[in-house]
Amino acid sequence: MTVFKRIAVLIGVVLAAPAMGAPRPPNIIFIMADDMGIDWVSCYGADHATPNIDRIAEQGVRFNHVWCNPICTPTRLTLLTGMYPFRTGWTDHHDVPRWGGKGFDWEKFTCWARVVRNAGYATAIGGKWQVNDFRSQADALSQHGFDEHCMWTGYETGNAPPSNERYWNPYLITNGKRKVHKGEFGPSVINDFLVDFIERHRNKPFLVYYPMLMPHGPQVPTPLNKQAPPKSKSELYAGMVNYIDKLVGRITETVDGLKLTDNTIILFTCDNGSSMPGRIGGKPYAKGKGRIANRGAHVPMVVRAPFLIGDGVGRVSDGLIDFSDVYPTLVELAGAKMPEKTIFDGRSFVSLINGTAKQSETREWVYAQRGDGRMVRDKRFLVDNQGGFYDLKSDLLQNNNLAQTSDRELSGHRDRLQAVLDNMPADAGPPFALYRGKRAKKK
Repeated sequence: MTVFKRIAVLIGVVLAAPAMGAPRPPNIIFIMADDMGIDWVSCYGADHATPNIDRIAEQGVRFNHVWCNPICTPTRLTLLTGMYPFRTGWTDHHDVPRWGGKGFDWEKFTCWARVVRNAGYATAIGGKWQVNDFRSQADALSQHGFDEHCMWTGYETGNAPPSNERYWNPYLITNGKRKVHKGEFGPSVINDFLVDFIERHRNKPFLVYYPMLMPHGPQVPTPLNKQAPPKSKSELYAGMVNYIDKLVGRITETVDGLKLTDNTIILFTCDNGSSMPGRIGGKPYAKGKGRIANRGAHVPMVVRAPFLIGDGVGRVSDGLIDFSDVYPTLVELAGAKMPEKTIFDGRSFVSLINGTAKQSETREWVYAQRGDGRMVRDKRFLVDNQGGFYDLKSDLLQNNNLAQTSDRELSGHRDRLQAVLDNMPADAGPPFALYRGKRAKKK
């Protein structure tokens, strides 16, 4: 039996497990850093070292072409709903605890955590949410599908300064109980909670969603450099990236120490481009957060899944993925069914993880949006609705606009992607009164 056939058989066994009562479904750990693009992850060529994140790639798959949205909460809604921003109306950044509004509506949208929990999983979330107000919607996380939680509440209007703190002396809510953790570091408290959850649920299928707090501003010293804190924001940011890597390593070490490696998938990614300029291959890489540009949406994704990958460790995939694809992927991994009578924009990338994807099963383009700014790209070219057309193979930072090209081959690529962009629906109304974040910036 070939490697691919053996993997395919194993996939069938794993995904049929809930019905067969045979080998248990895989554990799922989805980790997402906040405000960090490819220019800070060394397995993508960044100068900054991230050994634990790199190790996931070495033991699994590194994806070269993954897109989210260029700003925080639109990315999170696309991730959690499997829908592009124009469908949810959440096209720009909006902190519900700070600015109000109903937020992420569980009566209108079914989060994948609820689908996975209904398939028999224990579920937990630790980190940052911001798309509901836990004061007026105390059961929001449970309604969305999470059994347990340890979260920064977000900046709550009327409850500052305590709720403003996410790092040192953090204001966190853990399974409904609010507390200022004096003398502690918020990311460490959340990591401890998730490690404990994994240990307590080692004997049944579990899902962990870990939307990390770092390295989002304010940039602060971490427990690794508190005794001699860096002075510049860039150095503080770098220190936070180091601490992210440490926390990711602790999660993988916990899984390995509990002998859950073979039946656990770990995915690491980020929610938008970097908020601090990085370096790739010794060259400066402009910050991308908020930009309608490739660097605003292009993020790392590394996946370790021994039960899927088999002998194909250390593989690099050029398959196209955007964040709408996470929903159907996690549902498929859990052996669950997608909700009916719902329009989803994503498609599962399980076949990209295991290396069996046929061309007919893969994407030809990915999409991203912030505010009125929209863009679509394939593996090489990008078109935006601001008159831009770029060849990312030779011009990654988009310094040379080819929109007026007379080259027949280039114009063919431009027109094909422009047609995709032109066919996208208009924006649905936002689930809040007014946008409070800044509109998308041009490249």
